Amino acid sequence: MSGGGAKIPAPKGELVVAATKEEHAALSGELLAQAIWTAVRERGIARVALSGGTTPAEAYRYVSALSLPWDRIEWFWVDERAVPKDSPRSNFAAAYADLNLGRPEISPSMVFRMEGEASSLHVAADHYDHTLRERFGIASAIAFDVMTLGVGDDGHTASLFPGVGAVGMNDRLVTSVEAQPEKKLEARITLTAPVICEARLLVVMARGAAKRGALVSAWSTGSEEEIPARLIQRAKSRVVWVLDREAAGQG
Repeated sequence: MSGGGAKIPAPKGELVVAATKEEHAALSGELLAQAIWTAVRERGIARVALSGGTTPAEAYRYVSALSLPWDRIEWFWVDERAVPKDSPRSNFAAAYADLNLGRPEISPSMVFRMEGEASSLHVAADHYDHTLRERFGIASAIAFDVMTLGVGDDGHTASLFPGVGAVGMNDRLVTSVEAQPEKKLEARITLTAPVICEARLLVVMARGAAKRGALVSAWSTGSEEEIPARLIQRAKSRVVWVLDREAAGQG
């Protein structure tokens, strides 16, 4: 974390600061919408990867109300907890409801959830890995048109947590994360760093003063195992950090 008098590092990419929660949702939502329209115009289809958590919920609800080519968007998830799809703790369930992905324009075949309820998360991760390769093509890069991310107070992003070892995996698209009760970490499925870094646009959302230290650490040099969100520094394309004033240190 940043010490007294230390120079605050600049983030990789663009920094956008919102004055209100509503503006934060609108700025984030417009970035998603623009990326979707660009992808559909250029490639005929948009592929979106969604993170869970409370911060992106307002942005998803903002996007839900927009006029978009809903029948040309494929929806994927960045990570999922080991819970059933209808659990209140399910990232799938929350985003599905916030975006209204059950609308008539969206075929169920365009929505690809992670199977958090599977008896073997390792098998579920392999299945999602296969799904990505099938949808994107074996010979092509797995490059989502837009991916949403957050940064936890401990510096994690997606479900890549400090001290777990998953952030260093570079031979898989998707991996399972075992539960660690001593860290209050429940079992998860998550995309790996190489997939995150290939996204054409990363929209990283954070709000609140409690996020400030983790963000400064994510922007600094150092071990990704210590602060997994540092992997965002390796992103190959556009990164936009959408913060509120408190998270940006302006509050």
